[in-house]
Amino acid sequence: MPGRCVVVGSVNTDVVVSVPRFAVAGETIAAREARIVGGGKGANQAVGVARWGVPVALVAALGDDPFSEARWAELVADRVDVGAVRRVPGLGGLALIEIDVHGENRIVIAPGSNGALDAGWVREQFELLRIGRGDVVCVQLEIPLEAVGAALECGRGAGAWCLLNATPWTKEAEHLLANCDVLVVNRLEAYQVAGLASSDPLDRVAETLASRVSTVFVTLGVQGAICVAQGTRWRCAAPSVAVVDTTAAGDAFVAAVAAGLIEGLEWPSILERAVWAGSLAVQRFGAQPSLPERWEIERALAERPLLVERW
Repeated sequence: MPGRCVVVGSVNTDVVVSVPRFAVAGETIAAREARIVGGGKGANQAVGVARWGVPVALVAALGDDPFSEARWAELVADRVDVGAVRRVPGLGGLALIEIDVHGENRIVIAPGSNGALDAGWVREQFELLRIGRGDVVCVQLEIPLEAVGAALECGRGAGAWCLLNATPWTKEAEHLLANCDVLVVNRLEAYQVAGLASSDPLDRVAETLASRVSTVFVTLGVQGAICVAQGTRWRCAAPSVAVVDTTAAGDAFVAAVAAGLIEGLEWPSILERAVWAGSLAVQRFGAQPSLPERWEIERALAERPLLVERW
């Protein structure tokens, strides 16, 4: 029986405005465009995995407001199993996102219903989901840390792969690394998790992280990404693309890693697919609308294969 992915994380409604530049304190500027779309790292990664054609369930908490109803319907339409999504009174999570002309973003998050996702609910749902070897548990840090910890403990106990996307990083999350098989971070987070200065070389940062987690991926934006696994290091340069919105690039990358683990791919192949997934995502506006389908990534890989080399 093929494995599946269980994502434990946030669901947000993203209010996204495209601006010519970021305003300074006290300044009002006019947006070029505004949209309301589905977001939240948990939901984004679940949708990203589903678009690989991999079975995926989401453990999350949604409110009872109209935005939450819309997010529920979108998840169902994307073939995400929402049987473990808790419904609570009040507003769902909300993210206010500014995107400038270079595709860079500024984000403010109001957790809303995401704060109601607790360890008890997570453990109860994991018993019902019956995860095991060959499955992947994927978590991030936009929900209470007790829920993240419970998910990793349950996943480790069941023999599943435990993938932690350690964002937004906080020192209070350090203990979670003990139950993590795969760590995915961006460059800034890599230095934060490693506890090293920005002047330290990246290879030292990667090796420091790899001494604590068996496999580490560090995303590097336009420079691609690196992977350190079982003492071997790979790097993959990103293709040159027109950047529109970087909001969900990391989530597309994580989803590709999770799908690759379930499919039993080698680390270099997982790295190449993940870099292309992120590169496709940045070419479109919005979080979930930007997440690529499997056929798009496979076509990109066939037309423009990326160089993955040891370093």
